[in-house]
Amino acid sequence: MPMKSLKQKTALAFIWCVLRTGIEQGFSFVIFLFLGRLLTPADFGVVALAAGVVEVVRLFSLVGLYEAMIRLPVLDELAADTAFWTSVALGAVLAGGVVLLGKPVALLFGQPLLAQVVPVMSLIVIASSLGNAHTGRLARDFGHRALAMRSLAANIAGGFAALAVMLSGGGLWALVAQRLAAEIVQSAAVWYALRWIPRLRFSFAELKGMSGFSARMTLANLIIGINMRVQESVVGLYLPVAAVGSLRIASRLTDLIQQLVFLPANQATMVAFSRLQEERANLQRGYRQALRLAGLVAFPCFIGLAAVGPELVPWMFGQQWVASVPILQALCFAVVPITVQFFMAPVLVAVGQAGGLALFAVFNLGLGVVVTVLSVRFGIVAVAIALTLRGWVLLPVALVLLKRACGVRVGTFAEMAPPFVAALLAALPVLGLQTWLKGSLPLPLLMAVQMAAYGLSYAALLYLGARGFMADAADSLMPLVPPRMQGKVRRIFRLDDGGTVAASEASGV
Repeated sequence: MPMKSLKQKTALAFIWCVLRTGIEQGFSFVIFLFLGRLLTPADFGVVALAAGVVEVVRLFSLVGLYEAMIRLPVLDELAADTAFWTSVALGAVLAGGVVLLGKPVALLFGQPLLAQVVPVMSLIVIASSLGNAHTGRLARDFGHRALAMRSLAANIAGGFAALAVMLSGGGLWALVAQRLAAEIVQSAAVWYALRWIPRLRFSFAELKGMSGFSARMTLANLIIGINMRVQESVVGLYLPVAAVGSLRIASRLTDLIQQLVFLPANQATMVAFSRLQEERANLQRGYRQALRLAGLVAFPCFIGLAAVGPELVPWMFGQQWVASVPILQALCFAVVPITVQFFMAPVLVAVGQAGGLALFAVFNLGLGVVVTVLSVRFGIVAVAIALTLRGWVLLPVALVLLKRACGVRVGTFAEMAPPFVAALLAALPVLGLQTWLKGSLPLPLLMAVQMAAYGLSYAALLYLGARGFMADAADSLMPLVPPRMQGKVRRIFRLDDGGTVAASEASGV
């Protein structure tokens, strides 16, 4: 595929991914906010423990087929049918396994309600397996508009289900209803969008052709999934279940930024990078552009959230969630490792190095378990600090894998320094305003002033100290700018004067 056509398709896919993720995360966060004010940390803790079990088991039904379908140069109908029936069969078997796990999990964590919650949430596994192959086909064909509509329908359904259960006095079952309704509607929506009905046939040869890659991808996804939940499980074993709820609220806020900033680019670049798997120079250039743009947005979001967290969390969720504030602040400082790792997966998938991704996931999981077990005795805040340090310790491992995959040099990551330093320095005026204006302004107005001060400080610092970085970012975003405005943008950022991406590529940075 010509590079210009691929850039245009990737840019369009990115726009739809942004819309899709914004709708999905925005609507679900409003519902989450509403439920957070009505439910207790213990309620969230119980559902988080149940969701951990279900999500890990659900990954087995995916068996890496989504990524394998995207990566195949040509996807024939027999291979698609095989992927669908493999996913459905595994989903049905695994859902039965989740039902059987209900009572053992309840006994393990000393929470009797888990014996009821876990079996009900097993339906998520079946619903997910029914839509996996359809989602893969849509993403492969850059069908992100249909996926955006799917997210809208799913979140509306999940929100109404949660509200209905909550208003009827269902308590924590509102969280269960939200997840289940959203998953069912998501699968139904991709069936409607694709209008593909798999034929009742199966090919072991096609499965074998996908199994080598998908097996490694399954291992990587499984370990990543376990890693996302193992901290909550360890905390649930050693600390009150309310501590799990506090960790979940803090993680939900950082996850919101990740989903809004990283996920759209991640989903769009996975397909684009796969098309460039034989063009390592272009693949490296694409990764560097993704890294710069993500850092430009993610760093101020994370550091700014840490700065305004003491006012923001109690105001949004209520005073019962004050314990989540220091947890949130600690997790926010993992933003640099998170940024590097988020775009590492599409690169490794594109070049067929799912084994490297699995290896990194093993290191991540192992170190995560160790630091959580060692730190949990000092409290939940110590766990958050330990997990953030874990990300920084593993950063060199990620750099080695990326260098092997597409030749990215270590110096490339120094390009993220300007927005990170600017984000840190921009927090100083916010902290000063907290001391100076606290008590003299209504809390919403105080937070508005803080956010405005942070945004202006960040923009000014970048403009004064990192004009070259801003020019490179503008050049990377040019495919998203309407043609009639591109000339003006080029003049503002002086893109024709050198010092942009093209110049840095020529210098071999």
